[in-house]
Amino acid sequence: MKIEYIATDIFDQLIEKHLAEGWSKIYEYDNIVDKGIDYDKVVLGKDDRELVFEWDNWLEGNVEGDSQDLEPIEKYILTHKKAKP
Repeated sequence: MKIEYIATDIFDQLIEKHLAEGWSKIYEYDNIVDKGIDYDKVVLGKDDRELVFEWDNWLEGNVEGDSQDLEPIEKYILTHKKAKP
């Protein structure tokens, strides 16, 4: 399952939130030329589960993982989404 088009600020919050909840970084994109400018990717793991956080400057963030892990992320996005004028 995949959640797409996550605003960059919420995307960054989600990574930090999961790290604070005991998820570990098992992969981080490290190309210093475009990391965080054009593209970024972090894979978090906890127990036998994985979440893949991927970002680019065109579509912003997306997260891929099992539905059990993505449901709380969807709720977080809905409660932290900024209203557009």
